[in-house]
Amino acid sequence: MRIRRRRRPPEPALIRLQLADALMERHGPVGPDSAVEDAARAAGLLEDVVGDPATPFQRLPEVAAMVLARYDVVPARGRRHRLVEATVSALQGGLLSSAALRGADGSDPAELDGFDAALRGRLADLAVVQVLDSGADADLERAVRFGRDDAAPTGSRQDGPAAGPAPDRSGDPARRQARERLAMLFLLRSDQRRSAEDATTAVDLLTAELPTGLLTALDAEAPRGPKAPEALETTEVPEAPEAPLTAEDAHTALTLAQALTQRHRLRHDDGDDLARARTMVTATLRLAELGGLLTDGLRESAALVLAAVPDEAGTLTATTLLDGLDTPTARLARAMIDAHRDRTAPDAAAHRDRTAPEAATRWDVRSALADRRSLPGLPPLLDAMLEAELGRLAVRDEDWPAALAIFEAAREKFLGLYEAQALPGSREFLLGLRSGFPVLHAYALARTGRAKEAVEILEEGRAVLLGEALHLGRADLTGIPAEAADRYGRAATRVRALLNRSADAPDETSAADLRTARLELAAAVELVRSHPDGAGFLRPAPGEAQRAARAAGVPLVHLAATPDGGYALITTGPTATIGPTASIGPTATGGTQPEVRFVELPQLTTEALQRHAVAFLTAHHDRRNDTPAWRRALRTTLDWLGSALAGPLLAALGPVDRCLMVPLGALGLLPLHAARLPGGGQALDHTVFQYAPGAAAFNAAHRLAAATGPGGRLLAVDDPEPATVPAELVGAETAEVAAHFPANVLRLPGPAATREAVLAALADHDVIHLCCHGFVTFDAPRHSGVRLGDGPLTVAGLLDTPLRARLVVLSACESAVFGLDAPDEVIGLPAGFLQAGAAGVIATLWAVDARATALLIARFYRAWRAEGLPPADALRLAQRWLRDSTNGELTAAFPALHRAPAHLADPADLARWGEGRPYRAPEYWSAFVHVGA
Repeated sequence: MRIRRRRRPPEPALIRLQLADALMERHGPVGPDSAVEDAARAAGLLEDVVGDPATPFQRLPEVAAMVLARYDVVPARGRRHRLVEATVSALQGGLLSSAALRGADGSDPAELDGFDAALRGRLADLAVVQVLDSGADADLERAVRFGRDDAAPTGSRQDGPAAGPAPDRSGDPARRQARERLAMLFLLRSDQRRSAEDATTAVDLLTAELPTGLLTALDAEAPRGPKAPEALETTEVPEAPEAPLTAEDAHTALTLAQALTQRHRLRHDDGDDLARARTMVTATLRLAELGGLLTDGLRESAALVLAAVPDEAGTLTATTLLDGLDTPTARLARAMIDAHRDRTAPDAAAHRDRTAPEAATRWDVRSALADRRSLPGLPPLLDAMLEAELGRLAVRDEDWPAALAIFEAAREKFLGLYEAQALPGSREFLLGLRSGFPVLHAYALARTGRAKEAVEILEEGRAVLLGEALHLGRADLTGIPAEAADRYGRAATRVRALLNRSADAPDETSAADLRTARLELAAAVELVRSHPDGAGFLRPAPGEAQRAARAAGVPLVHLAATPDGGYALITTGPTATIGPTASIGPTATGGTQPEVRFVELPQLTTEALQRHAVAFLTAHHDRRNDTPAWRRALRTTLDWLGSALAGPLLAALGPVDRCLMVPLGALGLLPLHAARLPGGGQALDHTVFQYAPGAAAFNAAHRLAAATGPGGRLLAVDDPEPATVPAELVGAETAEVAAHFPANVLRLPGPAATREAVLAALADHDVIHLCCHGFVTFDAPRHSGVRLGDGPLTVAGLLDTPLRARLVVLSACESAVFGLDAPDEVIGLPAGFLQAGAAGVIATLWAVDARATALLIARFYRAWRAEGLPPADALRLAQRWLRDSTNGELTAAFPALHRAPAHLADPADLARWGEGRPYRAPEYWSAFVHVGA
């Protein structure tokens, strides 16, 4: 990196270092203005030292040590980043200078080995500091690379062959520190990538650093299961090993316990890692106590590990360890324990009824909020997450002003961290961590009478990646000068291409390229905004929800669950009304004022939602082994949805023809339209349910639907795996569909439906019908998709596929299911097709019956193409028709799809069969949803 230095006579590096140190030392006790000035001047001096070619490279470890020691004094993040980058460049140059001296007269190989080791250690330290400050994936990959080089005992390194072989540092305390630092980097990367392999690497690195005898003692069997608060004192631990526990061993063992708990979360294993981690923490503390090493710092570290263990035993032991400690770290650990107990409380309302001792816990939470900034080196991501958790606790206590202040601060931190990420996976990771907090932020706003702002917060946190993709592909540059528009177009194309390239193989190079491309895109956006017609370009548009309600002409409903009960935010445009007593006042021009209504849904708690969703998904997963259990689970879920959500919501909406639903979190996996109402009937009998990822996505889809019209060119993929379909149905569904497009149909049957052929045809057709088998990967939703003749078409495969389609019909199993790690991103096929350029998508929430699906689809196309109903209305008609029709009516409507069994020859048997309603059960018809316009 080129460093722009002030012009002045050169000073010796030592003098500049001493002056910088003195300025930074003075930073603490002086007033804030002079402190900032001192820190900035000191940073400039350090930049001069590391950027000056005349600085002796032997001084570089000293320079790096000062940068590390004083890094947090530099006030501006950009200045800190520049200082670290300059120091890293100088250290890498120092390694090359050291290599050039090897073999020269008077060079001491041992001295150069030690010098190289010091430089590599400082490089790794600086990389870690940069990761903790930025949270960026490119910084993390570089830190892992530097960490590998620093921890390697022998062999080549990634800083190039010119640096020479690394010395063998086995048994060296510095090498142990390097390996533990590398293990922590792998833990961080395992979190970011949801990688159990990285967690295993961390476990292996840490295990190798513990003496065998000590590891055996720490791993020895100890009582498991729930423990009383005095468990630490009563747990049996084997005799101390021959080699006594050292302070370094205790730290390594606790870090290993942390790695084991993380691997448990990622593997969803049977608890072996979790039990081993708990035993290791308890044994470490006991041995530390026997050896006189049980310091307050060790107790705090152990409590933080146990606070993350998702069971009561861990939180009880952690509470005991924290007894008597009143440091900021201890208060933060107590806040984490309190948050865990709140989430797992069986009755949130009862848990909120505080007793006197619990009031002290609330005080700890407030103190943690006040003190967390005093924690040295607290990573920004942890800071943002802790702040958001504390906001959740303030919501629990109905302290609305505190909750709003906390959530707003956390929101800004999450946004800053999000912008620092380059790779899509890292952005998904951050959005997943943030998931749930916008719901609580919006709840606090709505409870204080700020319902419209609540909707804006929900929209800001909803389908962020989809919104960015839509902007990259369909940004409106009307009125923007050609130079600015062209620059934005080139930058957007570059980012799209890199996103597609990095989707399946994220690495340091792709992250660095993406970061550079995103910086260019940001500069292009600012150029567009510098023109009068582009001032609001790509900015979050206030009133997006009102525009969606106005465009649809129906209420837009955001639905969310909280620990204390759910809520609906009902937005209406000027032409929409809700309820029998809608009181939207007239404006001066004779129109109506938009309104957002807040409706509480007390039964819609996060605990109830999770319980029903897990039972629903588990029963569906095991449906082939226990079909009756799956049907019971579906009916139980529909009954609960009717009483907890649909019943009160429909009462609040009143008589409306249609509503546009934005269900948040796991609600998006459930068939809200099929909810069984307490008074009888189902929700879709009262209104049409149309779904959308969010208001912005719906508005983009609505504009595209208006531009494409009904569509007249059909692409039909026809049963690439026909062996799994009844023989008489092979090709029958697509034949019924194709009859509505007599002029322009491309059918790709069976083996002809290759991935290459389908992708090539997508852009040339405005109605796309995929009759094939779908699959979902919850942990990697970008790899969910449908099966074609030679392989899958996945969400990731749609990233760079330009469409202009009025409707995509996914007549496939589970094609509407999305990933659970970041549920508000709704990463799945519907969002993927909307992102690629479809106005609307019809898809399924679970595995569907082939014959029932063919009948429903045939009736849908007849209602849409022949009878002129909008797609959402046509789908509702088809669902109710399939549910209510008799065998005789089904056969009369579509004889090619439904006929009497051959063994029914007796007229009486045929008559009885004809009167039956075979698809009345909801599993046959309610899986289908319409998403978009």
